[in-house]
Amino acid sequence: MTTQTFISLRSEAIGGADHVRTPRRPNYNEHHAPNRPAGGQSLFHRGHGAQRDDAGTDDAGVAFAPGHPAGDEVFQRHDPIEPRFGGDPLPADRFEAWLEDYFASPDWADLGLERREVEPLMRASDRSAASLFLALMRAWRSRSGKARLGEKSPLHCKCVRRIAQVFPAARFIHVYRDARDVVASMRTMEWTTASVRDHARNWRKILDEHRRLCHEMPPQRYTGVRFETLIERPEEELRRLCDFLGEAFEPAMLRYHERGPSGFHERESAWKGQTRRPLSNASIGRYRSNLTPRQVALVERLAGPTMVKLGYQPVSGWRTHHPLWVALDAAAHAVRKTRRTLQRTS
Repeated sequence: MTTQTFISLRSEAIGGADHVRTPRRPNYNEHHAPNRPAGGQSLFHRGHGAQRDDAGTDDAGVAFAPGHPAGDEVFQRHDPIEPRFGGDPLPADRFEAWLEDYFASPDWADLGLERREVEPLMRASDRSAASLFLALMRAWRSRSGKARLGEKSPLHCKCVRRIAQVFPAARFIHVYRDARDVVASMRTMEWTTASVRDHARNWRKILDEHRRLCHEMPPQRYTGVRFETLIERPEEELRRLCDFLGEAFEPAMLRYHERGPSGFHERESAWKGQTRRPLSNASIGRYRSNLTPRQVALVERLAGPTMVKLGYQPVSGWRTHHPLWVALDAAAHAVRKTRRTLQRTS
C-alpha cells in the first residue's frame, strides 16, 4: 500500500521499560496492502524495531505512523464510535456484543493472543476506544515481559483524525513511496485483487490526505517519510524520526536484519522476508520492468498531480492522455466493476 502505521507506547501508558513488536498480517478483507518487503511497508518497521532495550520511561504518549497489513485495526473496523456499536465509550448494554464481534473477527484471530489474556483487561476498562486499544497493548506487554511496544496498523492511516482525538499526545509518522512502485508491488501480492486503477486512486486519496494533515497538524505531531530518502540516507532519516519520537538513536537500528525472531508469520515471508536482509535500493524504480507503458501511463494519469507535489516526476509524457489508452482503460474498468457486482449478487 502507500502508508504504514506505527504506534509507540511509553511506560505510563502500559508500564515498564523495553520494546516489543506485535506481528502483523495482510488485511485479507480489504484492498489496502503494504508496500513490498523492499518497499516502504517494511522500512520503518526495520529501523525502529531495532531500538535499544533501555528505552526511557518518561513523557507518556503514543506515536502513530500511518501505514500497512495490520493485526488489530481497532480504529478502522472496531471503533466503539461506529453507529452499530453505540458510541464511545461503549454503552453497557452493547459491550458484550462488541466483545463477541471483536473476538470473532479475523483481526483478533491473527494476533495470536489468548482471549483470557485480553478480555479481563477489557472488562476492567471504562469501555472507551482508548482503554480497549490499550488493553491489547498491555496484553502484548505482559506476553513479552516488556513495557515498550511498537505497533503498526495499515488502515489506521485512514483514521488519523480519530486517533488524534482519542490520544491527544499521539504522534504520527507517514511513510510513503512512489505510486508506480506501490502499484507494481501490489500486483504481486496474493491477498489483493484490486486493479491498477484501484491502487492508483487509493494512493492518490491517501497521499492527498497526508498533504492536508501536514498543513493541519503541528509538525511536532505529524511528519512524513519519503521511502526513497529513507533507503538512500537511512541513518539521517532514522535520527530525524527518533528526534521526532523523543527516542535516542541507536546504531543497532541499522542492523535490523541481525535480530533474532523475525517478527512476522511464515506466510508473510513473500513480502516481509527482505526485512531479514540489509537495506537495498533494488525496489526503487522497479515499476519500469514490472508495469507496461500503458499501466504506467494509467497510474500517472490518475495520481500524477499528487506525485509531482511529492517529488515524483511522470515519465509517460503524451501517452498519459492518449485517447485510445484512456478509452481502453475506462472499458476495462467498467468490465471489472460489472464482474464484481455479479460476483456479489450471485
